[in-house]
Amino acid sequence: MKKQTLLHLHKRKRACLLLPAIVFCSSLAGAALAQDAGEQLFLNNCAECHQRDGKGIPNIYPALAGSEVVDGSGVDVALVMLIGRGEMPSFAGSIADEDMASIINYVRNAWGNNGEEISAQRIEKLR
Repeated sequence: MKKQTLLHLHKRKRACLLLPAIVFCSSLAGAALAQDAGEQLFLNNCAECHQRDGKGIPNIYPALAGSEVVDGSGVDVALVMLIGRGEMPSFAGSIADEDMASIINYVRNAWGNNGEEISAQRIEKLR
């Protein structure tokens, strides 16, 4: 009887240690999926002008890699996407808030950029 109780306690202890690891890995997987979604949305909507590598086309479309605007505030990037700027059209009517957040978060953390994330709720408030 004692042996079964000890075995049961040992299994519970292992399960208690395993659960946080599973949760942590799930959150990493979720972040990776969000990054992949942002990259795919970027490729579908932005890469034609800003290029896959974020370097743009000199004297035509600005680089996003190392851009002061991109490195600045996520709100500034969102406003450019919502309002448009120069040759860039407004995406307010064609890209949902969640997708726009995914694109912005991808761009602000790709090609050596390092920016804080912006939420879809924040973009909704900017509209």
